[in-house]
Amino acid sequence: MNNFTNNTSFRNEIFSTNESHVSSEHLTVTDAGTLRKSVKSLTTTTEQIDQIRGSDAFSASISLNSTISKNLSFQANKEIPEELDKQLTSRFDLADAIRLKSNCESDTDDEDKIKDLEHSPEKIRRILTENSVTSGDVVSMVTNQKAQDCPLKNNSGAIIEKVFTNKESGEVSLPPEGGYGWVCVVCSFLIFFSTWGCNAGFGVFLAFYLNDNTYAGASKYDYALIAGFTVFLGQGLCPVVAFVMRVVGFKPPMLFGVVLLLAGFLMASWATRLWELYLTQGVLSGASIAFIFVPATTVLPGWFLKKRAVAIGITLIGTGAGGVTFGLAAHKMIDDNHNTHWCLRMLAITCSITCLIAITFIKQHTSVKPVGFKSFTKIKREWFAIFNRKTVFKPVVLLIAAWFTFALFAYNLMIFTISPYCISKGLSSHDASTITAILNGSQAIGRPIMGLIADRYGRTNVTVVLTFFLMLFVFAFWITAHTLVQLIFFAIMLGSCVGVANVMNTVLIADIVPPEEFLASWATVNYLFCPMLLFCEVIAQALVKPERKNNPYIYTQIFSGFCFFIALCLIIVLRECSVRIQLQKKSDKIDEQLTILQDDNEKLDFTVTSKSLEDDSIHNLKMLREKYDNELKGTPKAYFKRMFKMMAV
Repeated sequence: MNNFTNNTSFRNEIFSTNESHVSSEHLTVTDAGTLRKSVKSLTTTTEQIDQIRGSDAFSASISLNSTISKNLSFQANKEIPEELDKQLTSRFDLADAIRLKSNCESDTDDEDKIKDLEHSPEKIRRILTENSVTSGDVVSMVTNQKAQDCPLKNNSGAIIEKVFTNKESGEVSLPPEGGYGWVCVVCSFLIFFSTWGCNAGFGVFLAFYLNDNTYAGASKYDYALIAGFTVFLGQGLCPVVAFVMRVVGFKPPMLFGVVLLLAGFLMASWATRLWELYLTQGVLSGASIAFIFVPATTVLPGWFLKKRAVAIGITLIGTGAGGVTFGLAAHKMIDDNHNTHWCLRMLAITCSITCLIAITFIKQHTSVKPVGFKSFTKIKREWFAIFNRKTVFKPVVLLIAAWFTFALFAYNLMIFTISPYCISKGLSSHDASTITAILNGSQAIGRPIMGLIADRYGRTNVTVVLTFFLMLFVFAFWITAHTLVQLIFFAIMLGSCVGVANVMNTVLIADIVPPEEFLASWATVNYLFCPMLLFCEVIAQALVKPERKNNPYIYTQIFSGFCFFIALCLIIVLRECSVRIQLQKKSDKIDEQLTILQDDNEKLDFTVTSKSLEDDSIHNLKMLREKYDNELKGTPKAYFKRMFKMMAV
């Protein structure tokens, strides 16, 4: 057997193509038939190739495979506290899903060259023969490499290892829990402040449009549709932006969003026809929200794990704080100038500059390399990873999507309608903008608090309670609120929990959906029913009856309460799913312990109740399993018992 002394030439000959260059760090070998199905990128370096010169092909393959195994080792022996894994699973986010998917993908840099090799069996045979490398040697190397290449694909192992493992070093790189991460928290705050916060003040514009004949021939439905565009595009384009980010990178979509934001508000200030206002203040500003804020949401999970709830809570304050700031500022400028021109220009300048500052300083702790435009296969793979048709037919995902849509529908209806309602009750435009500011200010306080409470008492439980209170506030307080003082108290109560849909939708997905399915499920929840949001304020204005002098918005109020009622019913059904999943996990754990105890007849250090398992362990476990079996029955009685069972979910 000839010496394997020409490894560098061997590598270069395999990858030789017309006017192309392949990194010397990748050695790809293949053969006809079986080998065509086993092509894999075998990572090594020129120095390591030199070290194995002089040995025969078989020994070289073993040495090369050993090097690969060492370089790509997963370091599973590095102990990760189980508590951290539980924290990540319960707080799983979009950024975690993207890293999980990226870590479990093949790291082949040039798939087109591999495809060319797969269709050139004669060339591969000749190269292998000249270097005395047999098919068996190569298959052995490729097989062992495949086992080591991505152990993250295995179902076993902690989620935290699958998410935070650095593919290049093979080490688990956990978030630093601070440092420059706090700068990123401030940047994320500013981004939410200038996007969703600015949009939260649109009620001031709507009140002015409805009471001023700015555009000849325009009806209240036309102005209401502008509000629908901003919400529909801002929420519905989130999966599209996530896909664009995976193709072009982290900051380009954000910069593109700033361009849309500046153009939208600036051109809206010179709009003279209604369709121009649709395209500028409606479409452009709505799309800009999604392009700016979605990449920003992928930053903090890389910097924080234990403190993630606090960091994200601070970010969420930005929406309420922005609503207060821009709502009051917009009203002042509109009131002084008796038009929206300079107000829109002010928003264009301030929001764009604020976002640019935030984009300049924000950065990811561990960036995920974008796929780029070189490989259409990779681009298509990213698209179908986000827009996976299978998730559309999953009942749990549909349930979360329906709840999110109705809760968000009612939320936007409240945010945009409260100011016109105040004016209809005889309050001044200044008082109306003050009520809107108080509502948004209460959101700034309520959003982070509800997130922290949910972590303690269960996300689904807290969501059920808050949705119930929102329905109660609408029916019991909004309908009966007529004076300024009454509306102030109503705005405080409503604002404290009205953002429940925005805060809880992601964590509810994380609680019920496996991490591997999170990305597609998150996308489905965002885009599936979002077209309904386009007509949110249109329906609200259609239900207004000016002839009812005492309360022209009575039907709008009832409709809003009914939306919260539907959301409440949906979240209660979702709670039953969560309880059933928890009970099934406990039942499976009991079965596992029974099997071990019966097979080994040994006492294990496993506690199910407050006392240790002793001689009657098996009997107690069987009793407990029988209890869980009764609770998991498919009868209507068991179903409703699970729905209202007292447990943290």
